Amino acid sequence: KHYAEGRDRPDQPFTSKLSPHLHFGEISPNAVWHATRKQGDPSTDENIDSYLVELGWREFSYSLLYYFPSMVTENMQKKFDRFPWREDEDDLRCWQRGQTGYPMVDAGMRELWETGYMHNRVRMITGSFLVKNLMIDWREGERWFWDTLVDADQANNMAGWQWVAGSGADAAPYFRIFNPVSQGRKFDPEGEYIKRYIPELSKLPKKYIHAPWEAPDDVLEEAGVQLGDDYPEPMVEIKASRERALEAFKSISGQ
Repeated sequence: KHYAEGRDRPDQPFTSKLSPHLHFGEISPNAVWHATRKQGDPSTDENIDSYLVELGWREFSYSLLYYFPSMVTENMQKKFDRFPWREDEDDLRCWQRGQTGYPMVDAGMRELWETGYMHNRVRMITGSFLVKNLMIDWREGERWFWDTLVDADQANNMAGWQWVAGSGADAAPYFRIFNPVSQGRKFDPEGEYIKRYIPELSKLPKKYIHAPWEAPDDVLEEAGVQLGDDYPEPMVEIKASRERALEAFKSISGQ
Protein backbone atom coordinates (compact mmCIF):
# COMPACT_ATOMS: atom_id res chain seq x y z
CA LYS A 1 0.00 0.00 0.00
CA HIS A 2 2.91 2.35 0.54
CA TYR A 3 5.29 1.13 -2.17
CA ALA A 4 5.66 4.32 -4.24
CA GLU A 5 7.38 6.21 -1.45
CA GLY A 6 8.10 3.37 0.93
CA ARG A 7 10.38 1.55 -1.52
CA ASP A 8 12.98 4.26 -0.85
CA ARG A 9 12.87 3.77 2.93
CA PRO A 10 15.22 1.02 4.14
CA ASP A 11 13.99 1.63 7.68
CA GLN A 12 10.47 0.51 6.74
CA PRO A 13 9.04 -2.80 5.42
CA PHE A 14 7.56 -1.59 2.13
CA THR A 15 9.34 -3.77 -0.44
CA SER A 16 7.98 -7.12 -1.57
CA LYS A 17 11.11 -9.27 -1.00
CA LEU A 18 10.06 -11.29 -4.05
CA SER A 19 13.37 -10.91 -5.91
CA PRO A 20 14.97 -14.23 -4.80
CA HIS A 21 11.75 -16.09 -5.57
CA LEU A 22 11.63 -14.54 -9.02
CA HIS A 23 15.28 -15.38 -9.59
CA PHE A 24 14.92 -19.04 -8.66
CA GLY A 25 11.71 -19.44 -10.67
CA GLU A 26 9.46 -20.07 -7.68
CA ILE A 27 7.09 -17.46 -9.11
CA SER A 28 7.02 -15.95 -12.58
CA PRO A 29 7.07 -12.22 -13.35
CA ASN A 30 3.83 -12.74 -15.28
CA ALA A 31 2.14 -14.12 -12.17
CA VAL A 32 3.37 -11.15 -10.13
CA TRP A 33 2.24 -8.70 -12.82
CA HIS A 34 -1.32 -10.05 -13.05
CA ALA A 35 -1.71 -10.47 -9.30
CA THR A 36 -0.66 -6.86 -8.84
CA ARG A 37 -3.06 -5.63 -11.52
CA LYS A 38 -5.92 -7.35 -9.68
CA GLN A 39 -5.25 -5.14 -6.67
CA GLY A 40 -6.20 -1.94 -8.49
CA ASP A 41 -5.72 0.34 -11.47
CA PRO A 42 -2.13 1.57 -12.03
CA SER A 43 -3.48 4.69 -13.73
CA THR A 44 -5.06 5.80 -10.45
CA ASP A 45 -2.93 4.01 -7.83
CA GLU A 46 0.66 5.25 -7.72
CA ASN A 47 1.76 2.32 -5.57
CA ILE A 48 0.62 -0.26 -8.11
CA ASP A 49 2.03 1.79 -10.98
CA SER A 50 5.41 2.15 -9.26
CA TYR A 51 5.62 -1.57 -8.52
CA LEU A 52 4.81 -2.54 -12.11
CA VAL A 53 7.42 -0.09 -13.37
CA GLU A 54 10.08 -1.80 -11.23
CA LEU A 55 8.97 -5.18 -12.53
CA GLY A 56 9.36 -3.74 -16.02
CA TRP A 57 12.93 -2.66 -15.22
CA ARG A 58 13.68 -6.23 -14.22
CA GLU A 59 12.50 -7.49 -17.60
CA PHE A 60 14.46 -4.75 -19.36
CA SER A 61 17.60 -6.10 -17.70
CA TYR A 62 16.85 -9.51 -19.17
CA SER A 63 16.42 -7.96 -22.59
CA LEU A 64 19.81 -6.27 -22.27
CA LEU A 65 21.46 -9.54 -21.28
CA TYR A 66 19.87 -11.33 -24.24
CA TYR A 67 20.89 -8.77 -26.86
CA PHE A 68 24.18 -7.69 -25.29
CA PRO A 69 25.59 -10.71 -23.41
CA SER A 70 29.04 -9.11 -23.30
CA MET A 71 27.66 -6.60 -20.78
CA VAL A 72 28.27 -9.17 -18.06
CA THR A 73 31.96 -8.30 -18.14
CA GLU A 74 32.31 -5.40 -20.59
CA ASN A 75 31.23 -1.76 -20.57
CA MET A 76 28.26 -1.17 -22.84
CA GLN A 77 29.53 2.37 -23.43
CA LYS A 78 33.00 1.71 -24.76
CA LYS A 79 34.42 5.05 -23.66
CA PHE A 80 34.46 3.62 -20.12
CA ASP A 81 37.13 1.18 -21.31
CA ARG A 82 39.47 4.17 -20.92
CA PHE A 83 38.28 5.08 -17.43
CA PRO A 84 41.17 5.25 -14.92
CA TRP A 85 39.77 2.87 -12.31
CA ARG A 86 41.78 2.54 -9.10
CA GLU A 87 43.00 -0.83 -7.88
CA ASP A 88 43.09 -0.73 -4.09
CA GLU A 89 42.49 -3.95 -2.20
CA ASP A 90 42.37 -2.22 1.18
CA ASP A 91 39.70 0.25 0.07
CA LEU A 92 37.71 -2.53 -1.57
CA ARG A 93 37.84 -4.61 1.60
CA CYS A 94 36.70 -1.68 3.77
CA TRP A 95 33.71 -1.28 1.46
CA GLN A 96 32.93 -5.00 1.48
CA ARG A 97 33.06 -5.16 5.28
CA GLY A 98 31.05 -2.01 5.95
CA GLN A 99 34.00 -0.08 7.34
CA THR A 100 34.03 3.04 5.15
CA GLY A 101 33.14 5.49 7.90
CA TYR A 102 29.90 6.47 6.15
CA PRO A 103 27.02 4.92 8.11
CA MET A 104 24.53 4.61 5.25
CA VAL A 105 27.09 2.77 3.13
CA ASP A 106 28.27 0.60 6.00
CA ALA A 107 24.76 -0.32 7.13
CA GLY A 108 23.96 -1.49 3.62
CA MET A 109 27.10 -3.57 3.30
CA ARG A 110 26.52 -5.12 6.71
CA GLU A 111 22.89 -5.86 5.90
CA LEU A 112 24.14 -7.64 2.79
CA TRP A 113 26.69 -9.71 4.70
CA GLU A 114 24.34 -10.59 7.56
CA THR A 115 21.19 -11.31 5.58
CA GLY A 116 22.12 -11.88 1.93
CA TYR A 117 19.82 -9.00 1.00
CA MET A 118 20.17 -5.25 0.60
CA HIS A 119 17.45 -2.66 0.19
CA ASN A 120 17.31 -1.27 -3.36
CA ARG A 121 17.85 2.38 -2.39
CA VAL A 122 20.92 1.37 -0.43
CA ARG A 123 22.21 -0.72 -3.34
CA MET A 124 22.40 2.50 -5.35
CA ILE A 125 24.10 4.37 -2.52
CA THR A 126 26.72 1.68 -1.87
CA GLY A 127 27.30 1.19 -5.60
CA SER A 128 27.79 4.89 -6.22
CA PHE A 129 30.25 5.10 -3.34
CA LEU A 130 32.37 2.26 -4.73
CA VAL A 131 32.57 3.36 -8.37
CA LYS A 132 32.59 7.13 -7.87
CA ASN A 133 33.90 8.09 -4.45
CA LEU A 134 36.44 5.23 -4.42
CA MET A 135 36.74 4.97 -8.24
CA ILE A 136 36.92 1.18 -8.06
CA ASP A 137 35.76 -0.76 -11.12
CA TRP A 138 32.04 -1.63 -11.10
CA ARG A 139 32.99 -5.24 -11.87
CA GLU A 140 34.42 -5.58 -8.36
CA GLY A 141 31.05 -4.58 -6.94
CA GLU A 142 29.21 -6.85 -9.34
CA ARG A 143 31.35 -9.81 -8.23
CA TRP A 144 30.78 -9.08 -4.54
CA PHE A 145 27.02 -8.80 -4.96
CA TRP A 146 27.02 -12.00 -7.01
CA ASP A 147 28.76 -13.83 -4.16
CA THR A 148 26.62 -12.44 -1.34
CA LEU A 149 23.06 -11.70 -2.52
CA VAL A 150 20.42 -14.39 -2.14
CA ASP A 151 18.66 -12.76 -5.11
CA ALA A 152 21.89 -12.53 -7.15
CA ASP A 153 20.60 -12.41 -10.69
CA GLN A 154 22.98 -12.09 -13.62
CA ALA A 155 20.79 -9.75 -15.66
CA ASN A 156 19.77 -7.45 -12.82
CA ASN A 157 23.19 -7.45 -11.19
CA MET A 158 24.99 -6.56 -14.40
CA ALA A 159 22.47 -3.95 -15.50
CA GLY A 160 22.28 -2.38 -12.04
CA TRP A 161 26.03 -1.98 -11.70
CA GLN A 162 26.44 -0.60 -15.21
CA TRP A 163 23.57 1.79 -14.50
CA VAL A 164 25.16 3.18 -11.35
CA ALA A 165 28.59 3.33 -13.02
CA GLY A 166 27.18 5.32 -15.93
CA SER A 167 28.49 2.80 -18.47
CA GLY A 168 25.29 0.95 -19.33
CA ALA A 169 22.09 1.41 -21.29
CA ASP A 170 19.92 4.28 -20.10
CA ALA A 171 22.43 4.62 -17.31
CA ALA A 172 22.50 7.24 -14.60
CA PRO A 173 24.70 10.09 -15.85
CA TYR A 174 28.16 9.79 -14.40
CA PHE A 175 27.87 13.12 -12.61
CA ARG A 176 24.95 11.74 -10.57
CA ILE A 177 26.90 10.85 -7.46
CA PHE A 178 24.90 9.85 -4.39
CA ASN A 179 25.89 11.67 -1.21
CA PRO A 180 25.58 8.99 1.50
CA VAL A 181 25.01 11.56 4.24
CA SER A 182 22.16 13.45 2.57
CA GLN A 183 20.69 10.18 1.26
CA GLY A 184 20.72 8.76 4.77
CA ARG A 185 19.07 11.82 6.28
CA LYS A 186 16.39 11.78 3.61
CA PHE A 187 15.56 8.07 3.54
CA ASP A 188 16.43 7.00 7.10
CA PRO A 189 15.47 10.17 8.96
CA GLU A 190 15.29 8.60 12.43
CA GLY A 191 18.44 6.54 11.92
CA GLU A 192 16.61 3.26 12.56
CA TYR A 193 18.27 1.45 9.65
CA ILE A 194 21.69 2.62 10.83
CA LYS A 195 21.01 1.50 14.40
CA ARG A 196 19.90 -1.94 13.22
CA TYR A 197 23.12 -2.75 11.40
CA ILE A 198 25.64 -0.51 13.14
CA PRO A 199 24.78 -0.97 16.82
CA GLU A 200 27.97 0.80 17.91
CA LEU A 201 26.32 4.06 16.72
CA SER A 202 22.89 3.33 18.22
CA LYS A 203 23.25 5.80 21.09
CA LEU A 204 24.13 8.74 18.86
CA PRO A 205 21.40 11.39 18.45
CA LYS A 206 19.76 11.25 15.04
CA LYS A 207 21.28 14.67 14.28
CA TYR A 208 24.70 13.03 14.06
CA ILE A 209 24.04 9.39 13.27
CA HIS A 210 24.58 9.86 9.52
CA ALA A 211 27.75 11.93 10.03
CA PRO A 212 29.27 10.95 13.40
CA TRP A 213 32.45 12.95 12.71
CA GLU A 214 30.32 16.10 13.02
CA ALA A 215 29.32 15.26 16.60
CA PRO A 216 31.03 17.20 19.41
CA ASP A 217 33.43 15.23 21.58
CA ASP A 218 31.07 15.20 24.56
CA VAL A 219 28.23 13.78 22.42
CA LEU A 220 30.51 11.05 21.09
CA GLU A 221 31.71 10.23 24.59
CA GLU A 222 28.18 10.02 25.96
CA ALA A 223 27.22 7.69 23.10
CA GLY A 224 30.26 5.51 23.76
CA VAL A 225 31.78 6.18 20.35
CA GLN A 226 35.45 6.79 19.75
CA LEU A 227 36.02 7.43 16.05
CA GLY A 228 38.88 5.41 14.68
CA ASP A 229 38.34 2.79 17.38
CA ASP A 230 34.67 1.88 17.81
CA TYR A 231 33.78 3.12 14.33
CA PRO A 232 36.11 4.23 11.51
CA GLU A 233 36.79 7.76 10.41
CA PRO A 234 35.54 8.49 6.85
CA MET A 235 37.94 6.82 4.42
CA VAL A 236 37.56 9.60 1.82
CA GLU A 237 36.21 13.12 1.85
CA ILE A 238 32.95 13.28 -0.10
CA LYS A 239 33.49 16.57 -1.93
CA ALA A 240 37.10 15.88 -2.88
CA SER A 241 36.38 12.32 -4.04
CA ARG A 242 33.42 13.56 -6.08
CA GLU A 243 35.61 16.12 -7.83
CA ARG A 244 38.23 13.44 -8.51
CA ALA A 245 35.59 11.24 -10.14
CA LEU A 246 34.25 14.08 -12.29
CA GLU A 247 37.75 14.91 -13.51
CA ALA A 248 38.30 11.28 -14.43
CA PHE A 249 35.03 11.25 -16.36
CA LYS A 250 36.05 14.38 -18.28
CA SER A 251 39.25 12.62 -19.29
CA ILE A 252 37.28 9.96 -21.21
CA SER A 253 34.48 12.13 -22.56
CA GLY A 254 36.49 14.85 -24.25
CA GLN A 255 34.86 17.58 -22.17
